Amino acid sequence: MKILVVHRQKNTVNLIKSVLSGSNPVVLQTESGLDGLLTSRIEHFDLIICGTDLPVVTGFELVRSIRTNSVNRNTPVIFLSDKVDQKMEYLGKALKVAAILTMDDAEFRLEEIVHECVKAVPDKQWLDLISQPVKSN
Repeated sequence: MKILVVHRQKNTVNLIKSVLSGSNPVVLQTESGLDGLLTSRIEHFDLIICGTDLPVVTGFELVRSIRTNSVNRNTPVIFLSDKVDQKMEYLGKALKVAAILTMDDAEFRLEEIVHECVKAVPDKQWLDLISQPVKSN
């Protein structure tokens, strides 16, 4: 599982790595929304976790841009915020985010939500290979 974490606080990134350690994720971290946006335009991720109050480009702007012009337009996104209000929930739904979590909820619910969002997709080439009949000489 390859995850992009866009958050300015190292403690939050360490919490995410700790909570998801059982899944052995590859975690790439950027601290600003702009760096996250540039990274998400060139590299595919299985999941993006981002804060809402990022410097330079907010989490909402980041996701809006990803949804319109990125290799990650269909990648599940989880927002992390200090508090969640109605406006944030409305924007999250409009941007089709998988979940919006407060920092307090992240420790307890993040792993479950990640496993719901990121389904293991079988490698099509491997499936084609194993479904072919074996030729004998």
